[in-house]
Amino acid sequence: MPSTHVSEYEQQRLENIRQNRELLVSLNLIGDSHDYSSSAADNSAHVTGRRQIVKEKKAQRKTSDAEASGDEAEWGGTKRPRSRITAQPSRRSKRLRGESAEPTTPAEDLVIETGDIRGLLSEASLHFTGPVLDSAIRVNGHYTGWVEPAVQERLGLESNSTAAWESQGGGKFSFKDPLGTGKRITKKSVPSGQSVAKYVASKLLKKNPNAYFYRHTEPGVVQWTGDWTDEERDIFLNVARELGCGDKWGLFSTYIPHRVGYQCSNYYRQYVIPAGWVIDDNYHIDSTGHAVYVGKHKRSN
Repeated sequence: MPSTHVSEYEQQRLENIRQNRELLVSLNLIGDSHDYSSSAADNSAHVTGRRQIVKEKKAQRKTSDAEASGDEAEWGGTKRPRSRITAQPSRRSKRLRGESAEPTTPAEDLVIETGDIRGLLSEASLHFTGPVLDSAIRVNGHYTGWVEPAVQERLGLESNSTAAWESQGGGKFSFKDPLGTGKRITKKSVPSGQSVAKYVASKLLKKNPNAYFYRHTEPGVVQWTGDWTDEERDIFLNVARELGCGDKWGLFSTYIPHRVGYQCSNYYRQYVIPAGWVIDDNYHIDSTGHAVYVGKHKRSN
């Protein structure tokens, strides 16, 4: 059985490549690839197999030489010309050749080796063509509005975030005690089937509407899932044009019935930015057309 020993240097090199490729896959920059954990062993076996082929060919040459000596006797001592046979390179398996993965560009190969993805990203203003840019909405990554006026009136909410916070006791926000009860909220203290984050948000309607609407619709309104309608898309773009977008998605979502903040955020990254409907310099476009956040400012929900 051939040895499959892998040097420490080779193990480290393969681990670096594996980690870099996982980063690319998580960013949807390239397709998934073969199992690097076994490639070193396969490579070793492949080399051993080639050595065996070389030995067999040497043995074949010796046999051919012996046969040629016998032929010389038959030909009256005249050496019979022999054609030179060029050995064909041994074939590697499809998995070792990486045929199951999508082909990579030189820039992507560099990312695999270095982990630096900057060479694969481009600004939206450079990625899209003239007609798309001409009709695109330009934003700076910030939403400047408040709760949709009709929703605010129905729920009796304050007119701004400061007034809302202070009207419900104020205080300094703490992730360990987001409701200000003096007790840390754990999974055991929330209703069955509900996450801690969603439970906490459900208690903040009047004090922090942005946090509430990020995970909840207006009370009594059913949350929709699945594809967005053209009407919802038009509302989204109209609000973005008038009030901006890119953060405070809970407040933004109050303009779109049946949707919550995190759905608006996902729709923005997965459809709005890649389509060029909105140009936000906090996002660049990768080589596969996906939006990648590159902004430096601290964003809220």
